[in-house]
Amino acid sequence: MDTTIIFISMIIALAGFTQGLTGFGSALVSVPLLSLIVGAQTAVPIAGIFGWLVTLPVVWKMRHSIQRQTGLILFAGSIPASFVGAKLLATMPSQYILLTMGIVLVMSSLHSMISTKPLFKKTSVPITVGAGFTSGVLGASVGESGPPVIAYTSMQPWTADQTKSTLAFFFMLQMIGANISFWNEGLITEQVVSHVISALPAFAVGLTGGMIGYHYLQKYKIDYHKIVHSFLLVIGCMLVFKNVSF
Repeated sequence: MDTTIIFISMIIALAGFTQGLTGFGSALVSVPLLSLIVGAQTAVPIAGIFGWLVTLPVVWKMRHSIQRQTGLILFAGSIPASFVGAKLLATMPSQYILLTMGIVLVMSSLHSMISTKPLFKKTSVPITVGAGFTSGVLGASVGESGPPVIAYTSMQPWTADQTKSTLAFFFMLQMIGANISFWNEGLITEQVVSHVISALPAFAVGLTGGMIGYHYLQKYKIDYHKIVHSFLLVIGCMLVFKNVSF
């Protein structure tokens, strides 16, 4: 088997495991690592397809907890942003994309690790639309749509199920727009499709393992989020140092 396929499958398995364990983070894990192997223009569409697939079972299972109005407003803000982000991905040098990705990872990881208060002070439709727009641009350009909406939902007086299900609902809708944008820009190539098909079994194994792991995290009350963000902080620093001068 091709070594590239093996590495991609391992990364996708890790991404699926992370998503199953924490409810988010598949792109945060997969895009930086995949970019080191196949480049950003190939890594982001691969992560986008898997990022959409992983939301489907979560949305269906937790459909009664979804805050649909908020999720739809976030999605409305992300629609035009997805096309802007995909255009940036198709036209910008990969070094700029990877550097931006590294900065996003460092900032979001540090915020998640040290913050004790919500990022936003109050809720409003403009803030909701703005969070969706920012997420859409980052999602389609660097594959990191999570940080803005994760920070936004952290300010809401929601239960854990409401937060997780609404995030999954938004990501499901947002990634449809992002993947359409990838297609329009010619970024979903035969190579991307081939890698996705090859990595599907590994993705299923990783996702299942993560869901099993989630049960044990709840049982033993282990805060895995800090472990994940510590790992992402290291990856982000590596990307910044590697691409800061070119």
